[in-house]
Amino acid sequence: MKYLFILISVLSSIQLSLAQGKVHALQSADTRLIIAEDGKNMSLQTGDTRYSSLNAPYVVTLEVNGETLNGYYFSVNEVQESLVCTARLKSNHGTLFHIKDVFTPDTENHFRMDREVIIEKAGKEDAYFNSYFGLTLQRKTEIIDFEFFVPGIWYNNNQSLRPGALSSDYNDNYFYFREDRLPLPLVSAREKVSGLAISMIHLDANPETFYGENGVQRIVDERMQFGSLGFTETDSHSILFVFPGIEGEMTYVGRFPEGKSKGFAYRSHPVKTGVKHSYSLTFGFNQTKNFPNMVETVWKQAWDKYTPSIYKMDVKDAYEASIEVLDAYLLNLNGAPGWPFSIYLPNGVARAYNYQMGFIGFQISNGYFLLRKGLESNNQEYVRKASEVIDFWVNNSQMENGLIRPWADAYVDRGVTWRDYEAYMRVAAGGMEGMMGAWNIMKKHGNDRPEWLAYCKKYGDWLTRNQEEDGSFYLRYNWKTGKPTHDSKYTTTNIIRFLIELYSVTQDKRYLDTALKAGEFSYDFIHRDYLYVGGVIDNPNVKDRESGQMAIYAFLALYDVTGDEKWKEAAIQAARYTETFMFAYHVPMAINDTLTDFPKDKSIVGQTLIATGHSAIDNGLAFSSFQYYRLYLITGDSHFLEMARLIQNNTLSIMDLDGKLRYRHRGLLTECFNPQANRGHSVRQQLPWNQASILEPMHRFMNAFGEWDIDVIEQWPTEQRQEMIQRYARTQGLEKE
Repeated sequence: MKYLFILISVLSSIQLSLAQGKVHALQSADTRLIIAEDGKNMSLQTGDTRYSSLNAPYVVTLEVNGETLNGYYFSVNEVQESLVCTARLKSNHGTLFHIKDVFTPDTENHFRMDREVIIEKAGKEDAYFNSYFGLTLQRKTEIIDFEFFVPGIWYNNNQSLRPGALSSDYNDNYFYFREDRLPLPLVSAREKVSGLAISMIHLDANPETFYGENGVQRIVDERMQFGSLGFTETDSHSILFVFPGIEGEMTYVGRFPEGKSKGFAYRSHPVKTGVKHSYSLTFGFNQTKNFPNMVETVWKQAWDKYTPSIYKMDVKDAYEASIEVLDAYLLNLNGAPGWPFSIYLPNGVARAYNYQMGFIGFQISNGYFLLRKGLESNNQEYVRKASEVIDFWVNNSQMENGLIRPWADAYVDRGVTWRDYEAYMRVAAGGMEGMMGAWNIMKKHGNDRPEWLAYCKKYGDWLTRNQEEDGSFYLRYNWKTGKPTHDSKYTTTNIIRFLIELYSVTQDKRYLDTALKAGEFSYDFIHRDYLYVGGVIDNPNVKDRESGQMAIYAFLALYDVTGDEKWKEAAIQAARYTETFMFAYHVPMAINDTLTDFPKDKSIVGQTLIATGHSAIDNGLAFSSFQYYRLYLITGDSHFLEMARLIQNNTLSIMDLDGKLRYRHRGLLTECFNPQANRGHSVRQQLPWNQASILEPMHRFMNAFGEWDIDVIEQWPTEQRQEMIQRYARTQGLEKE
């Protein structure tokens, strides 16, 4: 395996062979796919860039029983607009493989390959095999010559990836990624100097596996129908697909023996007649002006191939079911009211009552949602109970310096104690936005609560006094001393939307100035560097999805208040990045798995990887349907409309609205799933953020449009929708003080 993809013939010999013999060629725009008539060479060319087949001059590569089996096409025929190529390879033990590859021009500068491998005769001693298709650049390169895009895993370089994460070690030579951990089955690499990006997409993927397919040992089973995409980086650069999906040199599917930190998790098909071994790929080039342009281009190309389905849900029913959950679990423990930090599923038993104001705790925001429901439905009990939650935080959590104690433990017999848990920007911002919402809805209903707004102002004042000279804020602070306790500044984006909301209400220019300075820092060090890092604060300093979401919110808020195009472009880039963490094709649950928690009649499309460094998924993109819809209205890009509709509907699918999951309450939903090993298995707990993820965007839609269903809003005249969203932009949906 180690030497499988070493380049074994030099460029000059390939050029000579092609020059002396006849060739077959397919053209797609400026790119040619050339195969020698004798089947001994294949190349992909555009301009002066040339890729040859993996292990050139060989055009077909199998691995049989751990040995490399290379061969040529024995026939190459032009059939209409395709090249139909066939090969027969015979193993040392007598297995006869018949390979049929059909190449066809695809989209501009891309080609499609349909491969079928049939075992005509199985040798008795051959146990397993894999097939490979790849292309190798015909000149010497280094890994640092390229910027890489592997959705949810690899963005540009290996900066801000934790040790052990896939693609984190540039000393590796092999980077193979199982496609069932990729939100779309694609990989791409952009050469920095030329801007030319090569990409490969697995088409029509149906990455089936079976229960028990775990661990780093070799597994041989024909039920595995997933592949792996990736790169080799030795003396030159290769892009490739392997089927079934071997993963390495890094993998998350299991632990290696003691003393070994990396290697390959081998997956193979059995050598027997009748085994299903076929796949389709598209590969080719995109000329790109920069890395963000490559991400957008390649992601959209794969998106268009898969056209992810939107599963229409009843948004109003999801709202009512979520409010029912908030009502059912709100408990006042000796003057400390709130929601349990987690709820066991499916039995719905509360695990523990402890309260975090924002991030995954979302106590204040959930208080706002219940309060609003009470005010709008004249349910005074909701109003009373929700007001107690808000008052609890206002009266007990804020320090004299303005910082917040963000996490409390509530007890039946002892009241409340406060954890020595630092004041994170992310936690505080989430809580403060919830407080702004609570103040605002009371104001709208004629019940001004100035102490609630004062709570926000006092924190805003602390921000204005403690901003760094470069405009940044640190990840977290000691709430007693006000001193930073972590050196990361990547969560500076997290508090910008709150500051803009506070400015919109108070018209105090200090808050605007602080937000703009924070925006300039974020623009320079997050947007320009394409480093969306640290949004998941319990997994800090790694690239993740949530930091992308926070950047969207920040830059959109800055665009609202200034109209400066730079902020719009920054919001768009952050949105393009963030959506590449969302599964946009279906990964089926494992065969014979009776323990999966994922709804059997639902699709994984819309669920989202949380961060690099692992492959857990959740419905956290639900928070952002409103922002994607806004970007559609701002840009006219219908792709953003597709995203908004998909997020609004598909993320609701893991709720128990139809009762089939047998949760205690229909509005409950699990915190996260695993899409690979033990597919569909979850933590079997709900956290408060799950409810907030459903309710928060609904309230922003209501603030802007008085309606939360995008499909309803889309029926209105364009002028009406634009006028309404512009009004929202001016006010952030908030009353003046």
